Amino acid sequence: VGTRFSDFTTASKSAFQNPDAAFLNLNISAFDAVKMDAAVITADAKEAIAALQEALTKRGYRSGYTEGRISGLKAEWDEEVNRLYALESDEGLTQTRAIGVINGFVEPTDVIVCAAGSLPGDLHRVWRSVEPKTYHMEYGFSCMGYEISGAFGAALAEPSRNVYSFVGDGSYLMLHSEFVTAIQEGVKLTVLLFDNHGFQCIHNLQRGHGSDGFGNEFRYRA
Repeated sequence: VGTRFSDFTTASKSAFQNPDAAFLNLNISAFDAVKMDAAVITADAKEAIAALQEALTKRGYRSGYTEGRISGLKAEWDEEVNRLYALESDEGLTQTRAIGVINGFVEPTDVIVCAAGSLPGDLHRVWRSVEPKTYHMEYGFSCMGYEISGAFGAALAEPSRNVYSFVGDGSYLMLHSEFVTAIQEGVKLTVLLFDNHGFQCIHNLQRGHGSDGFGNEFRYRA
């Protein structure tokens, strides 16, 4: 419903490898509705969902998934998240452990904002939201620098909530000046800086594709 099937959210389409998978896309944009060789409904989401519910109810439709199957999968994933939250490494604090610590102390009404690097992927899988409107990610283009400016906007929109910006040290360099704007406007936000010595998400991609790392670590010129 309303998805653009971006490269990030589909894991470059590798998330859909089951040959029996079929798609019904409900979208106001015909361009996005036709993706993934889907059956297409070009319509307003709210109106179309109501119409689909009425039509399926008349036909006596029931999901192939049982409540027990869904709750069982949920329990398995909760156990995996617990493992990742407690993950130890000889190389230092793991990112999922840090996320778990933060998730443990924020309030249910607090808002988190993130955008680039490996953080959105980890947060997407392991962050435990409690209330609506508390999880704000820029998934479309992984815009480095959005983290602080986006958190500033969230704090303007929800002045009664605490807003936390999750940002890597590389992305922090892109638009940290909006921190000053927040101070000028008297708007409170909290920046949580993940220091992994540079642009390590891209660095890992470089090396994973057979290249030496280039330009993604903080080094003195030789």
